[in-house]
Amino acid sequence: MRGRDESGGRPYISNNVVNSTAEYLIQVGVLHGDLNLTLRAPEPEDPRAVAERRLALSLLDQWRAEADAWRMADPAPLPVRWTPSHQVKSAGTSLWTDSGRTLADQFLGLDRRRLVVLGGAGSGKTVLAVLLTLELLARRIEGAYGRGRGRRPDDGADDGADAGADVPLPLLLSLESWDTRRLTLAAWLEERLRSDHPGLPFVDGVHPARLLVRQRRVLPVLDGLDELPEHRRAEVLDALTTGLGADGDAVLVSRTDAYTALYDAGHALPDATVIESLPLRRRDVARYLEQVARRSGREDAWTPLVRALADEPFSKPLADALSNPLMVWLARQAYAHAPADPRELVERAFPDRWAVEAHLLDRIVPAAFPPLPADHGRLHPPRTWDAARARTWLAYLARLMSRRQESELAWWRLSQAPLPRLLALPALIAAGMVASVLIRIVTADYAASSWLGELSVTTPVLGGVVFAFLARMVTDHWFGHRLAEPRRTANPLLFVSALRAVERHSRVGPLARLAVLYGGPALVVFLLALYAFGGRDPVLVLLTVGAVLPGLLMVVYAAPADAVDAATPRELLRGEQSALLTTVTLVAPLIGLGTGGFYALRGGHGLWPGVAAWLGASATLFLLSPSSRWLLAKGTLAPTGRVPWSLMTFLEDARTAGLLQRSGGTYRFRNRRLQDHLAGRSARPAVPPPAGAHRQVPRQVSAGDREMPGGERARAAGDRTDPAADGPQPDGTDTGDGTAHPEGTGDADGTAPPDGTRAPFGRRSPFGRRSPDDSRALRAEHTADHYLLQGRSRRLPMAHWPVIGTLTVMYAVRFSVTGQWQEPEGWAGLLVFPVLGVVVCLVGLLMPSRRLELELTRDGVRGRFGRRRCHYAWPDVTEIAVRRVVVRGRDAHFYALQVRLRQGAPAPGRRHRLDDGWYLVLSLGLTAEVDPQLAAALADFAETRWRGARTG
Repeated sequence: MRGRDESGGRPYISNNVVNSTAEYLIQVGVLHGDLNLTLRAPEPEDPRAVAERRLALSLLDQWRAEADAWRMADPAPLPVRWTPSHQVKSAGTSLWTDSGRTLADQFLGLDRRRLVVLGGAGSGKTVLAVLLTLELLARRIEGAYGRGRGRRPDDGADDGADAGADVPLPLLLSLESWDTRRLTLAAWLEERLRSDHPGLPFVDGVHPARLLVRQRRVLPVLDGLDELPEHRRAEVLDALTTGLGADGDAVLVSRTDAYTALYDAGHALPDATVIESLPLRRRDVARYLEQVARRSGREDAWTPLVRALADEPFSKPLADALSNPLMVWLARQAYAHAPADPRELVERAFPDRWAVEAHLLDRIVPAAFPPLPADHGRLHPPRTWDAARARTWLAYLARLMSRRQESELAWWRLSQAPLPRLLALPALIAAGMVASVLIRIVTADYAASSWLGELSVTTPVLGGVVFAFLARMVTDHWFGHRLAEPRRTANPLLFVSALRAVERHSRVGPLARLAVLYGGPALVVFLLALYAFGGRDPVLVLLTVGAVLPGLLMVVYAAPADAVDAATPRELLRGEQSALLTTVTLVAPLIGLGTGGFYALRGGHGLWPGVAAWLGASATLFLLSPSSRWLLAKGTLAPTGRVPWSLMTFLEDARTAGLLQRSGGTYRFRNRRLQDHLAGRSARPAVPPPAGAHRQVPRQVSAGDREMPGGERARAAGDRTDPAADGPQPDGTDTGDGTAHPEGTGDADGTAPPDGTRAPFGRRSPFGRRSPDDSRALRAEHTADHYLLQGRSRRLPMAHWPVIGTLTVMYAVRFSVTGQWQEPEGWAGLLVFPVLGVVVCLVGLLMPSRRLELELTRDGVRGRFGRRRCHYAWPDVTEIAVRRVVVRGRDAHFYALQVRLRQGAPAPGRRHRLDDGWYLVLSLGLTAEVDPQLAAALADFAETRWRGARTG
């Protein structure tokens, strides 16, 4: 309203609409004056920006839910102080969180955005990573929305979009899920984005994972380096350094002692700012607990503890314990509700801080599952969990994860626990027997009326089992053998969308995709045409409808669903159950239809054979699905009290209570300290032995294992700590002058003789533990310029057992579902494959032993195993290490001494070629624990090329 018109009557109104993207403009009232309408077509959004925004929103929702479950900002975050590490060289020098700047500001202000977060157990490292992730995501979303609304620099918009454009997308992951033998860092990040967020908007017709990773738009925030087995840490850290290259950014979270040990051994994240947490100050803890008390309404109960922390002299064990953020959180949770009384922390005398921590850890489970008062007025009262039983269940899961050296709990891997694995084959056979009985009950009248009798039912059931196996094998190979994992399949009502997902998530080559996607339908048309014009052979109908079409349909509907958000464990379970329902209701009926059509066209009654084939196919698809393994795990563990029947509900309630966290489709304990405590692993440091206690005499190291004051390795053969050690020893051990060890010296288990000396090998592997082929008798000759390890070895074949297991499962399903379990020869046939596997092992052991040699000189390394020989010159070798043998992406489950060659070096034959640019020197067995004398010789001759043992 600018004023009135010339007559002084009605007001002068002008409506201006500029740069509008609205489809309709509605004017309410009477318009007096001008209507100025300027429409501009909205600028198209960049597809990559759309994908980034969708991914950021999904990640923000995921980690906000975890932060709410942990109550990170309620009432306020703990004032954890961070400082540049004094033990590890840091590229940054500024203090963190004390400057008034946010975590995102400080991280984005680094010259190199590489951050290593160190601290003790429960010091707040993961919380810092989550808070940094949330801040970066929030800032990235602001920038994405600013760019995505068609704004231009001359529109007068703020600079938030420009500020957000430089913010990468933080992807918080656990290092445990990274198989460095199979995937590089970029490939791992791409795989996680594809599997966790398959529904992101496609860019140029492909999933944006590769584009985002290759353009450095994804910031890996990697937690759990210290939770890896000790032998994997160096390999993972080296792979991370290699994957980041010269300009990659990352955030790495680890305990201080684990990272410091790697740093001292020459493994570190280069050009990284390294920060370390400081203990909480008593007054900061007192102010925090005072806020907690005010919000809980129990100020009287918390006052003695708050006052003791703030004013009074405080007991040292309790003060030391409450300097840890995890312990403060535990105290808050454990005494949040009556009748728990925090005064007992002040009144009780604790001998040390470990007793305080154990007390708080013991109280967290009862506090997480408090008894609720009865409410008889409600039809469905809230579910309650008994605290004692909840602790038993959590303790079992923690022990299971600790034995596997894992920190992630996946429900589909729960069937790999000892009890389900022991009962897997009997349960499979029993379920197949039940299915066969039901099939016989349904088809009893048909079998009685048929002149073939029971064979009229067994034959179509066998056909259904075989066709279901074929469809599953094709699908399994198409998606890279991932049917053992849960599936969120495409919507069966959206066939075109599912067909696109088949192409996007395929793991076969382009020629195979063309052959299946285009050749499959063509084959169906060809077979049907051949049937119509080529004599009407019923076998063509059976192959078309019963074999080819079910295989194609199962491939289509086993494709991952295009869900944007990362799946939760419960969603994965529901998705797998839906996938099973889809295959049983769409794939299995086609098998039955093809079988029934075959019998009908041959002049028989096709209904009941079709029903029998459908039931056989359905039983097969169910018994081989992750859903059946999930039922097996619950059916064996729940009756024995190891887990509750409603396990998924219990795990979700434990997450809501703050004991667990979600990591994609898996669960993790809130802190590794909590997992270790529930698993019965004490965090109390080991007490040193008393003075005068027996100690094993240390092994005399070789010349190459010591360093001179100037830093150069000593090479003289006779340079020993004890001059009298030169020459032959009474027990015949090698002294470095070229004398050989007699065979069989030393204990068989590798323990030292009573006099403290120790034969380096004898009847043991060149590793710390015994090898499965105990026939090895190894001798070592060691001089200043030559090291020779000789022996003979018998072979114990093991590679055939996965095939034997698969064939045994297939036969068990077939003979149980088809009713052959009623025949004695059927049970004998079940033992054929396991017996065959044992025979192969025995034949391998009875074969003549093969010669084994490892020779180290100043010129190079030579290996021999049987007729297989190889030689590598040191100038051509960049690395030498003991690693797992991986060939064509498959783990061979044994270890070998391997080398990596420089670019342009002459490569050995194909038989020595392994994955990731490594080449075989010598196969060594099932363990990677290298004998100290062999390791010393490798360090002496290979110098800096020796990387030790890597069992990742």
